[in-house]
This record gives sequence, C-alpha cells and structure tokens, in this order.
Amino acid sequence: MTGETIVNEKEVGGPQSPTSPTDTEYTLGDAIIEIEEEQAGASTPRSSHDSRHSASPSVGGENAQPPELKRHPTFLRRVTGSFKSAPDPADITETNTRKLENTPNGFPRLAAFQASEANFSLYRSFSYLHARILLDLQDSITCLERELDEIDWDDHDEDPNRLRSREYDASQSSTFATPRTRSVVFKEIRQKLMEYDEVLIKARTLESFQKPSDRNYRSVRRYHHNTKPLMDAEMDSIRSKEDTISLRSGREWASFDGGVETVIGSVDHTLQFLFRLKDPPLQRWFRTPELRAKTTNNYISFYSSERIDRLVNVLITFVIFILLVIPVITMYQLTSTSTISHNSSSSSSSATSNTSDNNNVYTRDTFNAVGVLIVFTLLFSAAMSLLTKAARHELFAASAAYCAILVVFIGNFTGPGN
Repeated sequence: MTGETIVNEKEVGGPQSPTSPTDTEYTLGDAIIEIEEEQAGASTPRSSHDSRHSASPSVGGENAQPPELKRHPTFLRRVTGSFKSAPDPADITETNTRKLENTPNGFPRLAAFQASEANFSLYRSFSYLHARILLDLQDSITCLERELDEIDWDDHDEDPNRLRSREYDASQSSTFATPRTRSVVFKEIRQKLMEYDEVLIKARTLESFQKPSDRNYRSVRRYHHNTKPLMDAEMDSIRSKEDTISLRSGREWASFDGGVETVIGSVDHTLQFLFRLKDPPLQRWFRTPELRAKTTNNYISFYSSERIDRLVNVLITFVIFILLVIPVITMYQLTSTSTISHNSSSSSSSATSNTSDNNNVYTRDTFNAVGVLIVFTLLFSAAMSLLTKAARHELFAASAAYCAILVVFIGNFTGPGN
C-alpha cells in the first residue's frame, strides 16, 4: 500500500531528526505497509483458536518433516522468489459486501440496488418544483423592489436628505415610527435574495448532471418490473424519465461500452447453456468476487468497469490499427500498379504515346487514392464517435490529423518519378 505520509516531528516521542535545510515541520514521502512477521515467544495476544493450533504439532508441515526430507529450493526458485510477494492473510483479503437478497424488500432493497452500481443511481431532479420556487421568490423580490422604489420617491419629494445620509434616514425613521421603513425592506430583500440565489445555484448544478442513457434507464425499469420493490402508487418517480438524472460523474458512456457488456452477457449465457455449466464461464474474467457476491439473481449482471474498459481499449486499438494499415496498403498498391504500367508501356510504344498514357494512369490512380482517403477518413471519424468518449473538438482534431497523414502519403508516393 503506497500513499503520502505526513510526519509531525514535534509530536513524536523519540529522538528528532536533524533540521532540514528548508526548516519545514512536515516530511512528505511514500510509505509501504508490510505484514508484521510473528516471532516466537512474542507477547502479542493471540486468540484461543491460534493458541490451540500453535500448541499442537502441524501434520505435514515443515516442522513435522525430518531434516533429511526437506527440499532445498533450486536456483531458479531462488532467483524468481525474490520477485514474488507472499499472499496476504485472510483478515486482510476478506471483504464485506451488501447482498441485495439480505436487505428487506422495499425502499431498503431498492436503495441497495441503486447504490450497487453508479449507472443505476437515477433520481429525480424536480425541475418543475425548482422553477415554481424560483418564480415565487422572483415575484416576491419584485414586489419588494417596487416597494423600495416607492419609499425612495416619497422621501425624495418630502425630505431629499434622507437619501443622502443613512444615519439621518435612520434617525428620521425612529422619530416618525414608520412601520415599513427602508431598513425593514432592505432586510426582507436581503433574506429573499439569499434564498433566491441559493435555489438558483442549486438548480443550475442539477441541470449540469448527466441524463441517464436509455440502456441504464431500461435496466432500472426492468428491476422494478421483476422485483416490484415499491407499490404502484410509489412508481411515479421512476416513470418521470425526462426529469431523471444520473449521479455518474463525467461524460456519458459511449454506446459501444454498453454493447460490449451486452455481447459478453449473451455469449456467457450461450456458453453456459451449450456446455451445461453451473456458472457462466466468463464471470471470472469480467466480474470480481465482490460483484458476484452482491446478488444471486440471474437477471442482474454486474460487470467490472475496469475490466470492461481494458477490453474496450484493446478493441479500439485494433480498430484504429486496421484503419491505419488498410488505406496505406491500398494506396501503395495503387502506386505500384502505376509503376508497372509505366514500365510495360515504355517498352512497347513510342516516347510521345508513353507520356500521355502514363499521365492518364497517374491521374486515375491519384483520384483513386483520394477516394480511398475520403472513405477511410469518414470511417475513422465514425469509429472515433461510436467507440470512444471523445469530445467534438477532440474528434475534429483526430480526424484532421488522420486525413493529413494520408494526404502526405499520397503526395510522396504518387506522380511521375516516385
């Protein structure tokens, strides 16, 4: 385990280290926590289970073997053994996972389901209610603004000095004991403005949340349909699709990621049916033990986003490699054809006819290469849009760079003398 360790030398009871040149009180660095080795005769308290096992001789263990039967490690094991770390004990590797079936059905189980995956964290934003509250506060502030203007004009006509001095205005207000003074109106405006600004900022923050994808929304609706955690009267929140937001941070997943998960699930169930397996064979590759422990429902499949991202990255790398290699090979084949035509025509025709024929061949091959460039640039742009999460400016820059590479190839390998 690596991390950033901050040590305050003034609080340490042991001897202090020499003062650093910068005279700082804190030391930043990396720390690695290792397993403490158990020593014989140590005063560390042990459980009754461990003490009973330590007292009894181990059968088949290293201490039970005679000295002459002990095998010495080979040279290869000595070399590779230093690079292998010992497995952590069970009290470190064990984890607690909330299981859906161990949660009472209703709002508790629905909460456990929506908290089990970031894509399932769908909630209402209540945009209509935010708008109603903002309009109500807006109208209240408008009325207070109108009242303040009337007070200002009245004081301007009766006593203009009240608008030029705040202390004089306060003294005149206390003298005449007016119930609606300027300070009272200012206090109400300040309170209303604070409420209005807070709701306005919160509404703006909610509008910046991502909308759930159709795939994630359908998954949550299918869970409601299969398990029915709530009564029908309580289902209005999930039915409000246009008012639903997702808590998943960042840009919405590309549709290709969801398609990969769908294909993996279909292949997994197909292999399980064909080979009559108890568990889907691909679970060990795309689902962690913690994800498999979340539920025993066969209709719910949790996939590790990290492992899915690795597979998607491999597929995207393969697709980009194909889109780079195929057009280069195709245009190189076109330039090779023009060279062969040039050699064959020069040996069988006159010089004048050779020049005109070669120009026609070069022109035709150049237009074919430009056609290949256009087609594969469109394919590259479509692949970037569908397979990745690139923004619009990133998509434009990548397509321009890809097109520039092919244009340079055409300029270097087409034309007479190349």
